[in-house]
Amino acid sequence: LGCLVYSRRQGEGRQGVVQRCPALPRAVRDAMARQPGGPSCSIFVGNLPYDANEDELKDLFSQVGHVSSVRVVSDSVTKQPRGYCFIDFSDSASVQAAIDKLNNVDYNGRKIRIDWAERELRSGGGGGGGGCGGGGRGGGCG
Repeated sequence: LGCLVYSRRQGEGRQGVVQRCPALPRAVRDAMARQPGGPSCSIFVGNLPYDANEDELKDLFSQVGHVSSVRVVSDSVTKQPRGYCFIDFSDSASVQAAIDKLNNVDYNGRKIRIDWAERELRSGGGGGGGGCGGGGRGGGCG
């Protein structure tokens, strides 16, 4: 995946500059590369407190199913958390259970928002994981 951006900087007259877009986050690239079809095994979790950590999130979401991985998203420059994450489960039933049981639940003082990861990608809501086995690790989900 790649893209180019054309921009005209001040003082350059008619000639503009073609620049490469910044690299997309890995989770977004992985989701965009997957073929449609089949159930998703990933969720988007938004409105996280900035001090959320992967181990706590894994413990919380393990209550509804087997968690394969947790990826808290951080700013690429500042390395500060961005307030959302992606969680991969081993099966799509666990994804639905997480949405049904944990959406709008209070987590460290904030009501977390949960949705299927692909919906966030299509709506521009912050990227997405998606597909079974998440992160390009392969594996199935059922």
